[in-house]
Amino acid sequence: MIKIDKDFLLKDSKVFCMFPWIHLNATPKGDIYPCCSNDYTQPFGNTRETSLEEAFNSDKMKELRLNMLSEKSSSVCDFCYKHEQSGPYSFRHYSKEKFAQHFDDIIPQTEDDGYVRDFKMRYFDIRFSNICNFKCRTCGDEFSSLWSAESKQQRDQDAQQVIKVLSHDDLSVIKRADAGPRSGQLLEEVLKHIDHMDIAYFVGGEPLIMQEHYIMLEEMIRRGRTDIVLRYNTNASNIKFKNYDLLELWKHFKKVEVSCSIDHYGERAEWMRHGTDWGKIENNLHMFRSLDYVDFQINTVFSIFNYYTITEFFEYMISKNLIRPNDYHNSLYLALNPQLYTAKSMPIAMKKEAERKVQIFTEKYPAIAKHNKLAEAVSFARSDNYWPIVKSEFISRTRHFDRIRNEDFYKVFPEFENIEDVVE
Repeated sequence: MIKIDKDFLLKDSKVFCMFPWIHLNATPKGDIYPCCSNDYTQPFGNTRETSLEEAFNSDKMKELRLNMLSEKSSSVCDFCYKHEQSGPYSFRHYSKEKFAQHFDDIIPQTEDDGYVRDFKMRYFDIRFSNICNFKCRTCGDEFSSLWSAESKQQRDQDAQQVIKVLSHDDLSVIKRADAGPRSGQLLEEVLKHIDHMDIAYFVGGEPLIMQEHYIMLEEMIRRGRTDIVLRYNTNASNIKFKNYDLLELWKHFKKVEVSCSIDHYGERAEWMRHGTDWGKIENNLHMFRSLDYVDFQINTVFSIFNYYTITEFFEYMISKNLIRPNDYHNSLYLALNPQLYTAKSMPIAMKKEAERKVQIFTEKYPAIAKHNKLAEAVSFARSDNYWPIVKSEFISRTRHFDRIRNEDFYKVFPEFENIEDVVE
């Protein structure tokens, strides 16, 4: 057995994380990862080909555990390492904060080759499908069925130009690429872990329009596991699904955490997250905020699109009582990929003006700025200058999606009006 230094791993280690011992993440297309905090380029398996139990002790997972116990970095964890360079807190730290109580039960079981016999999923984050009613600019095919349908439409149009040189097998491969994991089989595997779960994180796609989510809630209630913390990342567009009454189901649980993905308000929100009806979204936000059994928060993707006006967004949400000075858990999610959408890609002059506005906001609302880690976000954006690298792709990609979605970036974001002439 491997010698375990609990105090060092939980307090001082720069690489240790609880997740490889208590968790697996699966994307809508079935790719399996140690957690969701990564760039989704190094899968550890796929649910089409392997069970969760097999993936838990795959060669890559065993190697990752051994690396963590011997204080070696792993490339699949670069996402957290980068976050820790900009600020003191990452998803790795979160794992130790929330699941350290399971350390003695599971970490000492690690064999010399990294094998762990008893897989108990304490943290659930399995994405059964990419079903979604939005097409967010910073998202893509994998996490949105509408994105996928739009892309397929474009591919079909392009395919008509080259159909004569494509074989039947080539076209079959294109079709198969759109297929999702066998969610029925995956759901059966997940249901076996309900007795072990501390937290169930539902995300999509859009989780509130997914059948599997409601089946899991009903099974939790049936088994008396209403002490499981329900956590959501939702676009706040729907609270009704088929014959399910979401609010009635929630009332059975001791804690429900609802994180609403809101990147801006009004027409900016509707452009950034295509499918948004801001009036409807705002009403739902007020409804969530009013429920005494719901722990409500806003989760904002911090990107090139909203950095310049992030303080205006916060000012609006404050004026509507949707963000309050005593809130401690609203969050900014630093967009890293694709590179052209990260705040690092904003031209230097615009960054400087954005920093000035953040400073004014921070002096006016110090608690809100602190809780949302605005200082860390500014530091992150300032750390690199990608605009000269991404300019051409940013302009062409923005024009492309404006055209097929009948939108107008420069009308909605007038601060970018002359960006095509900016060199740095």
